[in-house]
Amino acid sequence: MDSPMEEEMLLEKYLQDKLTELERQEFDLLFKNNPEFRKEVEFQIDAKKAITAEEDANFRNILSEFESEARELEQRSTVPENSGVIGIPRKWLVAASVTLLVGLTYFFSANQSMSSQEMYDENFSPYRNVTYPITRSSEELDKKGEAFVAYSKGDYEVAIPLFEELYNSEKQPYYLFYKANALIQLNRAEEAIPLLEKHLETVDALTDKSNWYLAMAYLQVADSEKAKQALKKVEATKGYKHEEAKQLLDAF
Repeated sequence: MDSPMEEEMLLEKYLQDKLTELERQEFDLLFKNNPEFRKEVEFQIDAKKAITAEEDANFRNILSEFESEARELEQRSTVPENSGVIGIPRKWLVAASVTLLVGLTYFFSANQSMSSQEMYDENFSPYRNVTYPITRSSEELDKKGEAFVAYSKGDYEVAIPLFEELYNSEKQPYYLFYKANALIQLNRAEEAIPLLEKHLETVDALTDKSNWYLAMAYLQVADSEKAKQALKKVEATKGYKHEEAKQLLDAF
């Protein structure tokens, strides 16, 4: 049978989402077979939900009440040693509850940060075609027109090889930019990253956009550190998407 100390450790690691696979199995077995442990787990889960639902002022009031109760119990010498759940002294439970409440505040604050995938999903959309206005019929389009028509229609599989061919023949850097956007949209960010980095070595009307899309590419491949570096450059320039970059940096 697990000792109270082992139960406390399992519960604490469960609340912090740090259980190993073996500990998870032990936790699940304990939760299933030990009603007192199950009640304590449910209580702590409810406490977490309550904290997130309460406004800051209400939370401070709750915390103050717990602190007062803890001080009261510390001053009393007749507190039963086993009046808490799963064999834990009530005095310890009250003190631990205060610590838990404070810890959970930081826990939820930290977990309010978005994942790289969520940041990408909420912020990426391919840059619109501003380079080649589509005004002619398809019969009159040259290769450049075909590439940008395909891009504008979202037919990225067609646009990508056309952009590559056009860049190889014309060396216009904006082909790198649009090809990279198409690749990111197709979840091929690893291929897009070197294109955007190469585009950043040039100067054209789209160069100031490339750091933003480089950040999006790094978010797609879950490289948070490099995404942050790119976002910091976006914010520093105060140019394209700098407000969104600031928000994303705050969300990490």
